[in-house]
Amino acid sequence: MRSLPIVPLLLASCLAAAVLADAPLLDLPDQPRSKSGGTITVYIENDSFANTDRNYTSGVKFGLSSPDLSKFSETPVAKPFLPVLDVVPFINEPADQKNLVLALGQNIYTPNDTETTTLITDDRPYAGWLYAGVGVVWKNANVRNSVVFDLGIVGPWSLAQESQRWVHDVLEDGHPKGWDNQLHNEFGFVGTYERTWRLPRRESRSGFGWEFLPHAGAALGNVATYANLGAEFRFGVNLPDNFGTSAISTSSVTPTPVDGTMGAGRAGFDLGAHLFARVDGRAVAHNIFLDGNTFGSSHSVDRKIFVADLSTGVAVNYRNTGVAFALVYRSREFDGQDEGQVFGTVSLVFSY
Repeated sequence: MRSLPIVPLLLASCLAAAVLADAPLLDLPDQPRSKSGGTITVYIENDSFANTDRNYTSGVKFGLSSPDLSKFSETPVAKPFLPVLDVVPFINEPADQKNLVLALGQNIYTPNDTETTTLITDDRPYAGWLYAGVGVVWKNANVRNSVVFDLGIVGPWSLAQESQRWVHDVLEDGHPKGWDNQLHNEFGFVGTYERTWRLPRRESRSGFGWEFLPHAGAALGNVATYANLGAEFRFGVNLPDNFGTSAISTSSVTPTPVDGTMGAGRAGFDLGAHLFARVDGRAVAHNIFLDGNTFGSSHSVDRKIFVADLSTGVAVNYRNTGVAFALVYRSREFDGQDEGQVFGTVSLVFSY
């Protein structure tokens, strides 16, 4: 068990959510009732679900989205800073529902052997990534688009070592001993675009049903640069009116359901459940957690170009709350990695 986020990150995220919940970003009295509210999401990922403590060992992410907007500058929070969004091409189709999204997260990476204090040259570096994200979503009943920009820090300032040690102290477990070899401090940036489709078009979300949700996207930055392609298949009872369930990635902020006049009809039965399977393949041009620091020398390994995630899980939704759990298999990411990795992901979504 092993590398969960530190208490300060949890408290800061909860405080941010509480403040924003009372801020004008989420207080839009002129919004028609036919539009949906916003969402708050908590993602927790850990390899302890597979009884390991290596590679991508922990991830946590808190996401927040605004209610649906007719224009991105409609909220007073964004209006002084982002009026340019209202004239950007492609993202301002009048018929689309729009959301502003925020995120805060931390990822932790370690080699397979955490008992050695010396540098393990043929295994991945120790690394942490502490970041904040801001983005926009525009969607209709069939297609969802998102553009997200993450800014953060890699290295000791990411507090990854402190996070992992704190959890190990709580569990009375030994500390990983090689953090002196982690990547150096470096400010990181990554911008991500992703587009998801929903098939078939559903006029009702009551009773048994299924959906196929292909997606495609790309990311560019000194933290990660890649192109990805994949899909999700889900089937169950009273499917949620969102665009699927993903693991933590640069494009995952928070689900933004389609609602109101665009949303499919639903009967009064509030409980729903479904099974899902998802695949995501990436052609990776850069991964700082394997390639090492961009500026200055650091430990690195030979990154594999093609990486895939395969996941399967279950989700339950009741009224405005949903929870999902999945096991994710990630193929080998670098030369010398003995095998792929399995980790678990849990997401909790609350719509207000």
